[in-house]
Amino acid sequence: MKEEKFSNPGAVGLGGFALTTFILNVANAGLVPQALLAALPLGIFYGGLAQFIAGLFEFKTGNTFGMTAFTGYGAFWMAFSFLMYAPALHLMSGNDLGPILGITFVSWTIFSAIMSIISFKTHDKTTISIFILVFFLFLLLDIAQYTGNKVVTTIAGYEGIATALLAWYGMYLAIKSQFN
Repeated sequence: MKEEKFSNPGAVGLGGFALTTFILNVANAGLVPQALLAALPLGIFYGGLAQFIAGLFEFKTGNTFGMTAFTGYGAFWMAFSFLMYAPALHLMSGNDLGPILGITFVSWTIFSAIMSIISFKTHDKTTISIFILVFFLFLLLDIAQYTGNKVVTTIAGYEGIATALLAWYGMYLAIKSQFN
């Protein structure tokens, strides 16, 4: 019987995470504030749905860590995008959005802390670095959300850009490994 060979779903997962994170954090850094308008649809489809599907394929390969990371962060992007659209769709008051985002970010900080700790078991420096940066990104977003400090939001934006660049590097490595 011929063994099935699968592509590495981590490449598309990292790509979806990187691109959406980059666009959103270009807005957070204040470099292109209008980038938020692009980040939300990307958060639904590429950062969200495509990353979530990559997580399902990680399940097929037996990679519980990758499955948890990609389905988790894919679901984050879809939920975050929905929350950002909810006031305009009259599904919640704009006044409710701040506290809802605050507790959402805190919850994802906890998730990211757990994933960061587990990432050390991979012994992969790029993976470990990505998860540590994601943890600190959410921590900065927590502080910015609860203090309203625009300087912290800007710092989070630049930190998020660095996170995205590292995730793109991880995508590059995942694709490159196919040719080794």
